[in-house]
Amino acid sequence: MENNKKSIVFIGSRVNVINELLKEVKIDNLTIFALENSILVDYLNDKNILYHVFSLNEKKKYLDILLSINFDILISNGCPIIFPIEKFKPHQILLNIHPTYLPHLQGKTPMNGVFYLEYKFYGATIHYIDKGIDTGSIIYQEKVELTQDIDLGLLYYLSMKLEGTVFKKGWKKLKLKEFKNVGSKQNGKPTYFNRTNEMQKINFKESTDVILLKIKSFGIKSQGCFASIGKTTYKFFDAERIIHVPLLKYYANAKYGEVILSYDEKILIKTIDGIIKIKRYEICN
Repeated sequence: MENNKKSIVFIGSRVNVINELLKEVKIDNLTIFALENSILVDYLNDKNILYHVFSLNEKKKYLDILLSINFDILISNGCPIIFPIEKFKPHQILLNIHPTYLPHLQGKTPMNGVFYLEYKFYGATIHYIDKGIDTGSIIYQEKVELTQDIDLGLLYYLSMKLEGTVFKKGWKKLKLKEFKNVGSKQNGKPTYFNRTNEMQKINFKESTDVILLKIKSFGIKSQGCFASIGKTTYKFFDAERIIHVPLLKYYANAKYGEVILSYDEKILIKTIDGIIKIKRYEICN
């Protein structure tokens, strides 16, 4: 079947992939399911494109709808639903675009894992959906070296942009082979990452390195790391180590886990082996 006549379903929450998809297919052949309250909803409203909203509270309902549609290709991007691949029709192709260099960091919240597991690179992958979670054969992927200036917010932005690039090149590869199987088995030892509330808690009995790693791993407004100091609960987004020797000497005998200085909307906190400067935070109570 010609590419522009294929019936395609897009389901997800992100925009860079569908932005590339809309350059490749006719809108009449495309059915879109957008996750409620996602940036995809805003994107589609802005472009006056028709879509269906889906909710994670009604996963079974929307899976049943997908199973009833006679589509040729399903494209998932930012859709946290596990597809029962065996229930779809044999001719149907299911694709996913994942914001890491698979098999590294499979799972629902892999971006946090880039920092939490101390990766030196980020990436994106277009792959076939199989019975596992982000385990299907790879169609195309790219990897980019991670530099020290990239924080979590920039990492999200760059990875999502790369998803669009990877999809564009993967789609071209699929078209050249007339959408026959072009995948190759994932190569290397897989890792899996889903963030938990426990990961986001700061324990001042941990080393400065561990505390800074946690804060960097969850350092955006919607996430953050939580710490209780006295009767106050803080939410930290950005921090760095104090290395100035006189300052370290001034507070060498301070009790760890205490705010030792507050200035210019920043605070210094004594750790078990040093001092950290909290550069961006909220007070939660």
